[in-house]
Amino acid sequence: MFTKEEIEKVVASSKVASSKGGVVRIKGLSTDSRTVKAGELFVPLKGPKFDGRKFIPEVLEKGTFVLEVEDGLGALQKLAAYHRSKFNIPVIGVTGSVGKTTTKDMIAAILSQQMPTLKNEENFNNEIGVPLTLLKLTKKHQAAVIEMGMQGLGEIKLLAEIARPTIAVITNIGEAHLEKLKTRKNIAKAKTEIFAFLTKKDWAVINADDEFYEHLMSNVKCKMKNVCTFGIIEKAKVTPKDLKGINLPLPGEHNIYNALAAIAVARILKISRQKIKKGLEEFRPSSKRWDVINRTDKVKIINDTYNANPQSMAAALKVLAVLKGRKIAVLGEMLELGGRTKAAHQRILKLCRQLKIDKVLTVGQAWPAPFHAKETVIKNLRQIIQPRDIILVKGSRSLKMEEVVEAIR
Repeated sequence: MFTKEEIEKVVASSKVASSKGGVVRIKGLSTDSRTVKAGELFVPLKGPKFDGRKFIPEVLEKGTFVLEVEDGLGALQKLAAYHRSKFNIPVIGVTGSVGKTTTKDMIAAILSQQMPTLKNEENFNNEIGVPLTLLKLTKKHQAAVIEMGMQGLGEIKLLAEIARPTIAVITNIGEAHLEKLKTRKNIAKAKTEIFAFLTKKDWAVINADDEFYEHLMSNVKCKMKNVCTFGIIEKAKVTPKDLKGINLPLPGEHNIYNALAAIAVARILKISRQKIKKGLEEFRPSSKRWDVINRTDKVKIINDTYNANPQSMAAALKVLAVLKGRKIAVLGEMLELGGRTKAAHQRILKLCRQLKIDKVLTVGQAWPAPFHAKETVIKNLRQIIQPRDIILVKGSRSLKMEEVVEAIR
């Protein structure tokens, strides 16, 4: 993977220490002192509540190597960027307010039909997760799909500089992160940072139906002929007709958009329609994303607890509304909405009424009073559940709404 000399050259003012002598070749890298193995490089990270450097003595006893450097995170990112530069393969970067994880997984499912494909797992989409994912690239990989998340300006640009995507996908511009970015225009600005390092020969994949479509188009760095649009309403290069004969395993209009974005990437890479169909039909979402649990009494629990914002909450409720059975929505509050918090939560409750959701239970103080604790909602839920009910559970990540699922499953 790396030689000692490579590392010390890439990361200025650093030193690779070990309990061994002789020629050093690093065969892996880890930031976790608990799982790092002999022969791997331990990069100590420092955060508000932890300092990886205090574990260096015990790590050295395992026969590992340690990177002695002031800025562990910066070193990790430099090594990942250097490692990525060794690979002349398609790297697909995916961002957006809603659907980026599902789109990433759909793209990877399709590409894997034709070539060994690396993708980031679960929530490895930030300044630590993206570098750790890229450092898993090996000679066997012929493509990589990298999801990029953010909370503020400059974060996607950093990830794009490390990953250097050759195809940049923006699923949509929504209301997530309004607390920090204040306006959707700023969110659009932050998302377009994924285009920052595209060359003229690279590609951009853009939602033609998005309100900020023109803004996104004006920020692409590749040739205009290398922009592949997808959409349902406006004229686009990839449309629902491209899904004809394909049975998507996930319901909902929002997942049609996700699939169309994935098809756009597949088209760019000249993947056959047969492999696109097989990839999409075999696709399975990541954990806590529309995970359907069937109880023995015919109660159906939909675990969609990974995260929530107004767009994803509305999309999930619309799918719930068309299912057969008594419909119960257990909704955790949506965070990071800033000044729009109150209006967004009122809008969701209004939508529940319009969709005729039979019972709505809410968790968190962002909802109109009375406020409910999770434990209270679980108790009430256990009392009202009837055979054949359909229960949607959803909320922002930090609320850990999966605890509701576990309590009733």
